[in-house]
Amino acid sequence: MRSQLTKHIFTACMIVFLMSFGLIFYVWNSYLARRNLSELRDKALYLSAIAEHNGWEFFQNVHISGQGENTRITIIAPDGSVLYDSVVPAQELPNHSDRIEFQQALRDGQGSCERYSESLLKKTINYAVKPEHSEIILRVSAEKDTVWILLFRMLSPMAAIVFFMIILSVLLAFFSTKTIMKPINQLDPENPDDRNIYDEMKPFVRRLIFQNQQIHRQMDQLQEEHKKQDAIRREFTANVSHELKTPLTSISGFAEIIRDGYVQEKDISHFADNIYKEAQRMIVLVNDILKLSRLESGSFEIQNKREEVDLCAVCAGIRERLLLNAKRQGVSISCYSEEAEIRIMGIANLIDEIIYNICDNAIKYNQTGGFVRIRICREQSEILVEIADNGIGIPEQDQERIFERFYRVNKSHSKEVGGTGLGLSIVKHGMAMHHARIVLESKEQEGTCVRLYFPG
Repeated sequence: MRSQLTKHIFTACMIVFLMSFGLIFYVWNSYLARRNLSELRDKALYLSAIAEHNGWEFFQNVHISGQGENTRITIIAPDGSVLYDSVVPAQELPNHSDRIEFQQALRDGQGSCERYSESLLKKTINYAVKPEHSEIILRVSAEKDTVWILLFRMLSPMAAIVFFMIILSVLLAFFSTKTIMKPINQLDPENPDDRNIYDEMKPFVRRLIFQNQQIHRQMDQLQEEHKKQDAIRREFTANVSHELKTPLTSISGFAEIIRDGYVQEKDISHFADNIYKEAQRMIVLVNDILKLSRLESGSFEIQNKREEVDLCAVCAGIRERLLLNAKRQGVSISCYSEEAEIRIMGIANLIDEIIYNICDNAIKYNQTGGFVRIRICREQSEILVEIADNGIGIPEQDQERIFERFYRVNKSHSKEVGGTGLGLSIVKHGMAMHHARIVLESKEQEGTCVRLYFPG
């Protein structure tokens, strides 16, 4: 940034220098043109007075040449023939009747013109005067002074000035950049302070302060989230260990009894059945853990294709599969839809598991003579699947945590009804994968209503 700023300042200095130089040249050139013409006019009037008083032959007799002043004097007859010239012999000069200054002087008494002189091979200024009591025309000519001629004559000092200006511009750019950059270089990005900075920089510094504050807040939030995730992982590890330890202990105990021969022949099948049930419980738990891990990592969505899913058919199928369990619990289960088909885009087996888990819990945590009602309908731009029951309900303080892994409201009752404690966590992540939302309403001993809103 420093080198770029130095280049820009140097460029600006040079542009200002060149533009100023150009404007000065223009004004100076205009001034020289007016001064040359004025001086030439004064000389012409002075010499015309001499010619009128002494006759034009006077110049020839006294040999006035004006060479010291770089001035040429020409006497022209009324017909345009040259009578006298101070630089070139008169007989060598052509007729001047076509010269503009000569024609103006004949008509108006005075005339001027700028042109290239063939005899002098230079650009000249010409001023002609007709004396009041004479028929001749007196013309005074001089080489035109311009800025460029003066510059050519002063080439060495001008080159030195330009070189000095370039050096000065470089130094000004360097020190200006250093001065400008000093408060910026001293600015601490971690702890910016707008007290010793330019007014133009204060909005940037304040924005930097705001962004630093925002970053610190985000870092604090990330640290809190990290701590929370660590706590969840530790809790998850402890829960998994506990959930696996129980069936493994049972399996190990049953196997040890059978190995040591403490079981009668007729009871072996009973112990084998217990071992099988505990092993199945472990398999279900491991499968749920793997499924939850795939849902959290996003690999589940990659492995399963989205398709059109008829929610009415899904809910009807779930009712049929849970009908036997509901009868054993003394609970009725019904399914109602406002339309024959209500379709959404989703992962069919995951949507089935979401609704199945909630309905299964509604049966397990119900009371004899209770009910579970499934309703499917459209609500504005969303599709609603509502599962309502009149079971034991969920205490208000536990409602925010029931979708956490292994969280159980009533641990003793949960052991009786079985389950891994991961079902509602799978529901939560499955709904998030479908960009859907869950609304829970529950009162103890009155029942629970879970509403699943899917994008329509």
